[in-house]
Amino acid sequence: MKNDVENKLITVIVPCYNVEKYIEKSIDSIMSQSYKNIETILIDDCSTDGTYDKIVKLKEKYNDKIIVIKNEKNSGAAYSRNQALKIAKGDYIGFVDPDDYIDEDYYLKLYESIQNNNAWIAITDIFLVEENGNPILGPIKCYEGDKLNIESVLNCGLSASPCNKLIRADIIKNYPFLEGKMNEDVASIIPTLVMCKDNLSYAHDIKYYYVQRKNSMQNSEFSEKRFDMFEALNVCLERIKNEKNYKKYLDIVLYHQVLMLYTCVIIEIDDEEKRKEIISKFIKMQEQYELYKNPYAKIYVRSQRKVLRLYYYMIIKLLRFKSANLINNVIKLKDSIYEFCRLTKRVYKRMIGKNVLKYNIGLKDVIKAAKKQNKLPESEVKISVVIPNYNYANFMYQRLYSILSQKVKLKEIIILDDCSKDNSREVIDKIVDKISNYISIKKIYNEQNSGSPFKQWKKGFKEATGDYVWIAEADDYCSNKMLTKLTEKMKENKNIQIAYVDTAFIDKYGNIILKTIKNEIDIRHTGHWDSSFVENGMYEIEKYCFLNCIIANVSSCLIKRDNYDDVFEKISSYRQAGDWLFYNLVMKRGDICFIADPINYYRVHGNNVTSLTKKQKHFDEIVRIHDENRKIVDFTPWHEEEVQKRYEFLKKVWKL
Repeated sequence: MKNDVENKLITVIVPCYNVEKYIEKSIDSIMSQSYKNIETILIDDCSTDGTYDKIVKLKEKYNDKIIVIKNEKNSGAAYSRNQALKIAKGDYIGFVDPDDYIDEDYYLKLYESIQNNNAWIAITDIFLVEENGNPILGPIKCYEGDKLNIESVLNCGLSASPCNKLIRADIIKNYPFLEGKMNEDVASIIPTLVMCKDNLSYAHDIKYYYVQRKNSMQNSEFSEKRFDMFEALNVCLERIKNEKNYKKYLDIVLYHQVLMLYTCVIIEIDDEEKRKEIISKFIKMQEQYELYKNPYAKIYVRSQRKVLRLYYYMIIKLLRFKSANLINNVIKLKDSIYEFCRLTKRVYKRMIGKNVLKYNIGLKDVIKAAKKQNKLPESEVKISVVIPNYNYANFMYQRLYSILSQKVKLKEIIILDDCSKDNSREVIDKIVDKISNYISIKKIYNEQNSGSPFKQWKKGFKEATGDYVWIAEADDYCSNKMLTKLTEKMKENKNIQIAYVDTAFIDKYGNIILKTIKNEIDIRHTGHWDSSFVENGMYEIEKYCFLNCIIANVSSCLIKRDNYDDVFEKISSYRQAGDWLFYNLVMKRGDICFIADPINYYRVHGNNVTSLTKKQKHFDEIVRIHDENRKIVDFTPWHEEEVQKRYEFLKKVWKL
């Protein structure tokens, strides 16, 4: 460590109240820091348990490394922090809550991050743990998206937390904490961040362990003390009102500090009468901010499960009418939300936004598209389109239209019907009869249901004669640019075994409900899918695909035609995750290409509720596929650690 680093003093402030069970572990983690030039100020806020006695013993143990303050009366964490700031000698200030603890390199890496980036504040992620130390969730990122700046930090649930930051002392001292109120951090930390603007840095590979106590204030039942938020917010806004981007900062802060309180806490109160009373008070307090107009509300709505999006949309928009009774009645509808969505379909469409379908697509549109397809010049890359279908007559015209509208000439179309029980075959017969003069198209009907999509895939590959096979599932849709973008790469690289585009999700009406699948496949937040690439398949498996499936939908892919009998044999016993293993076994034969453009549309419809039994079977298949992936690439300790973290996450979210 450089000498100039050691010469900078860091003051760590720890406000204490009734934490005798946790304080020793917390302080030991601070005293064990690899960065040694630290003064630690402990402020006891008139604890009624043995906290102060523990503090005295810690002072004896660590001598002059600890400064102890005892408040004359119980005054709250904000008062304690402000008292400590008055006597702090450090060039930089850090905060640790007395029931939390930190890595031994925590302040070293935060400070090095400041020095290396000429920053005023360093921030880092946090990890949620149980009282016994068992992990709950993490890392929780300290900024939103891929670019670190003031907006990405503010647009994050950790923006107001003092504990995941190291801050220049001369800045934080200008914005004292709001004493005697909850959410006192909002009035101090957010103005501090705004004052620093983009003089920020991020420290990685360290952990702040945020202990989730069952009896803590944040985990307790709703109290009207939480409305202190509005006083903290007013102070915060007064402190930043002269900033150039004030309106944007205002919208972001309102979204995270007020809208989230409303949607995640207040409307979840079980007692109907109490909930109505609280909502009524909330409406009056937020009225000046017109929360229903907040531009980030739409982002929140879209982040919810599809079936609940309309519910949250209405809950927010109804603030406009200032009626707690009306909002309370909508909350009571939540249990019957499926019927609610059906009855208000028009509002639902408007909420979701962009519709990607051409309206009222019928046989005439398909014929017209086939005629245009027929006039295209021959393509250097020969593509066979395989359309597996089961009971998707309602989407067949739309699907064929999206395929025939491609700007690349198709070699052939093969429609596979797996004993549909609707009128699929009647629709298919009409299509084949009307467009067979313009394009090579054939239909293959199973006499009995195959029971597996992979059997249909296998049949499609055997029937295909093109260079590449496009398994275009009958209920999906796509942009007319999809094949153009994919084949451009294939002309440049003949070794591409599989190529795919980014996928967006649409509902049954064609409304986009998820703009991109990148966040769902990039579970380690690597940024790998932020731009298009061509990569060696084995490298891709070793670095990314060993852990999770990176292709969300087979309709997004072009796959080189080859003999995959051994692959289909291996995946024949899978019901939930066999496509992942299929993609890995295909890409190991050559290169893989990704186009970072969400121009494939995966349709979500029907009942998406997954039973616990089905989740367990899915989990079991994931474990099996990891075993198969170990046969493809050599797993290092890093691979195994990532796999175990994935298991822990899935068990938690699936409640296995």
